[in-house]
Amino acid sequence: MGNVVALEEFRRTLDRREERGKVLARPEIRGADIWGRDYTQLEAVVFGLLKVREIAAYHASLRAARHADGSGQAFDALCLDALDAAYRVADLGPARLKAAVKPLKEWLLDAMTEDNKRDMAWALVLVDLIEKSPTK
Repeated sequence: MGNVVALEEFRRTLDRREERGKVLARPEIRGADIWGRDYTQLEAVVFGLLKVREIAAYHASLRAARHADGSGQAFDALCLDALDAAYRVADLGPARLKAAVKPLKEWLLDAMTEDNKRDMAWALVLVDLIEKSPTK
């Protein structure tokens, strides 16, 4: 009978773990991948924004698991705005790209903590490369 009680407790533990949500895998950040791209090309911009999104999603999922807040859709909208501005930088100019990237940088800086500052610094480097490369 002791086994049945232990099995029920195990099931309750599993249910509580599933309620918290899944924590994403830690993003793989390699300097060669980041520095070895030409951010004047749209393909590199897409890579950079997806990597920034991956980093932010990982740290947001950890925060959400602890604090039950989620801001993924708002961050995705910021990434899409930056992508659109990068795509149309020839038509709209670099000022529009800078304006689109600013809230993305602010979000990353606000989300930066002592635990995630290395990853967030890489995300900020990517955003800076995306912002400044088309003007060269």
